[in-house]
This record gives sequence, structure tokens and C-alpha cells, in this order.
Amino acid sequence: MATANTRRKVGVGLLGSGVVGEAIQDILFHDLKGQVGNDVELEIRKIYTRKPHRKKWFGKRQALFTSRPEEVLDHPGVDIVIEALGFQSAAQLPQFRDYILRAFRNGKSVVTSDKAVLARYGKEIWAAARSSGQQLRFEACVGGGIPVVRSLSESFAVEQPEAVFGIVNGTCNYILSQMEKSGKPYAEALREAQQKGYAETNPASDVNGSDAEAKLLLLTMVAFGLQIEPGKIWRKGIEEIQAVDFRYAERIGASTIKQLAVARRRGSAVQVFVAPALVARESFLAGVDGATNAVCFAGKSSGGGRGARDCDYVLVGPGAGGGPTAVAVLGDVCELARGTRQFSGAPSLIPPGTLKLQREEEIDVPFYVRFVVKDRAGIVGDIGKTFGRMGVNISEIWQLRHVEEELRSLMQSYRLKQKPGEILPFVMTLERAKLRQMRRALDSIRNRDYILVDPLWFPIWSSS
Repeated sequence: MATANTRRKVGVGLLGSGVVGEAIQDILFHDLKGQVGNDVELEIRKIYTRKPHRKKWFGKRQALFTSRPEEVLDHPGVDIVIEALGFQSAAQLPQFRDYILRAFRNGKSVVTSDKAVLARYGKEIWAAARSSGQQLRFEACVGGGIPVVRSLSESFAVEQPEAVFGIVNGTCNYILSQMEKSGKPYAEALREAQQKGYAETNPASDVNGSDAEAKLLLLTMVAFGLQIEPGKIWRKGIEEIQAVDFRYAERIGASTIKQLAVARRRGSAVQVFVAPALVARESFLAGVDGATNAVCFAGKSSGGGRGARDCDYVLVGPGAGGGPTAVAVLGDVCELARGTRQFSGAPSLIPPGTLKLQREEEIDVPFYVRFVVKDRAGIVGDIGKTFGRMGVNISEIWQLRHVEEELRSLMQSYRLKQKPGEILPFVMTLERAKLRQMRRALDSIRNRDYILVDPLWFPIWSSS
């Protein structure tokens, strides 16, 4: 057993003392007293935060705190910099990138929990890590405390990845779960998520899908060797989903609605998107409740006499929160302290340049489309003809009986002026179609005089 004299001592500099940064301090100052395992002793040597005097540990560790980030980045006793500043605005990202680059130039490795800065500046940051000979770790960027990156890059190293997909935003999953369970409108479910701390005061990055997009881009890099910039993939948010959609989902093949992040191989290309999706109850993902995250990996491997086989793995756990994220961060710090998992550049199961991103317009999936129209004859036929002209086949048409309360809730959500008896919600499910076909058809349909609100549409999930 290692003694106090034989443990490897590692100096840590911490950028950020928010939810994650404070949880890291709690673990190292209180829970573990710096000792991690039998062989590593971590010592925080400087903590940067804008207002140190407001922080929990300032009274007991005042000398460690600073309001100047360079005191962390340039500290001679810091071996590893933890960047846990917390993304609030896109305007902050260049500064966060510069902090990471400065740490590399000063001969320090970096562990970050900031998915947004890696998604935006990943190529530059990885190039800087290579040229400086330093290491970068980012386990906490995807799935909070779930060891997703380590599992993909190490445990599944012999697999040929076919798909990585799942639920990677706990805020959206909580909102959708509450809408389904209680029939609450979207706005009410969002307020509840904010009150419970699952959603920020400004929840835009969660509900519009940009948070899930950043995580998916990192997963796509690790699984398929593709470094994609934000804004280059198809992304839909959950803002327009209503309680009535869960009623239709239950009737359509006993399904529910989940926000999914998907990257799957299509020949020499990779199909990548973030969107709400109709998920059958029989799917594992349908049962992922509340703020939980779940990442699925499907691969193929051969050799060693085993022959080719399909592989499916699921990683489930708390996708956010200070405690789980801090554990993931410190796991990376320990890996660096022990000198394990050394690699130059971004980790990936497939060599970069082998695959390309599938064009957004070529994404082909079955679709769910919900309409709210004026209640008059001939509408369904007209919509059907429009889809037909675009080469899109209708699978089913669903028109449920709606009580007045349900219609009034829908009218309130969309601020409609009609009376309840004058509006008609109904749903069409469509056979597999390309995104460009759907967009062309809906561009035509949404301009008809009987359309009261923009049609809501999203994929019907199929793992194939």
C-alpha cells in the first residue's frame, strides 16, 4: 500500500467555482482530503472565480482563491488545469478557449467539463494539445457522471461503430416526462423544471437542442472520427410539443416522445441529428425517466474466431449535476496523474477522414406530423395529395376525440382566437422520406388558408 511519502502528488488549478467547481472542492477538501485511491494525492493550488468572497470555501481557504485567471494558468505548481467555468453565453467561448490554449503553452494538461467550447473550437484545441505535447480530457462533457467517452474510446476499442445515440439532455427529458405523466402544457412543465433546478433561468440551449448538439458532436468525433462544427447538423427543439401529442403517441403503436441525439453510419457517411422523436414503448429509451441520461452504442466486430456479430450497449446514469460531473472530472485528473490513457489528438474509433457527414437533406426517416386546422371538409385529402406530389407516402391518419378542456389548452398555447368547436387537431404518420421531401411538402401545406398553426413534425424512431 502506498504511504503518504510514496503517493504521487499532483498540483491542480481550478477555473470556476460554480456548481461543478464547488463540488470538486467539496470532494478534495472534505470527502477525500486530497487522497484519491492509494497512489495519487491531488492538491488544489489556485482557484479562479470572479467573486471569491461569495464562495463556500473562501472562509477556510482564502489564500487559494483569486479573481485573476492567470494566477491559475501561470502557477508554477499547477500540473493540471480544470476548466469548469460553466457555459452561459456564446460570447464567453473565445475566452474559455484562450484559457485552455494558455494552459497548454505553459506545459499543463487540461480537463474540461465545457462541451460548448470543445464543440466550437475543438479542431484548434486538439491541434494545440498535439503541438504542445499536452493532454486534454473531457469525460464530463457528455453524460455528466456516466463514463461515456472512456467506454467508447477504450472499452469498445475493438468494435466497428455503427451507431451512438440516446438521451443526453436531462432538462428536456424531465420536461417531456412531466408532460406525459400529468398532461401539463409545455410552459408549465418548463417552469417546474426551473423550480426544481433541472432547467436554467434561460433554458434556450437545452430546449432548442443546442446543448444536446454539442454533446452529440463530441460523441460523433469519438465514435466516427468526424469533427463537425455546431450548426452543421439537423437540429429541432421541443418547444412546440404539446400535451395532446402524448395522447396521439400512445395511440400510435403505444409510443412516447423523447429528445434524441443520433449519429449512425450510412455506408461511407454518418447521419447526425438532434430532434424529438416518437419512441415505441418496447424501446429501452422509452423508459428513461426524469433527468436521467442514456447513451446507446451499436457496433460490429469480427476476429478471434468469434465471427461477425451485432453489439448493443447502454450506459445510463445522472447526466448532470455538480456531484456526478465533479466525479467525472476528477476521474480524468487521476488518469492524467497516473500517466494512463496517453494519446495525441482527439480520440476516435475510426481514423479521421474515413467517413463523411451525410447531407442534412438526405436524412431519411419515418415522420410524425400533427396539424391544427379549421374544421371543414376536404382538408385531409388536400394534404394527402401534396405529400403524394412530393413522393411521400402516408402510413396512418389519426383523429382523436378531444374534450373542450384539451382544445382550450391547445388554443391557449398557440393563442388562437377560434372557438373550441372550430379547430381540429389530427396526426399523420408518414413512411420513410427524405428531409428535403418533407420540407418541400410542408412549405406548401403551411400556406393553406385552413392551417391555424405551423405543423409540428419530427422523426419516428427506428434503430435501423
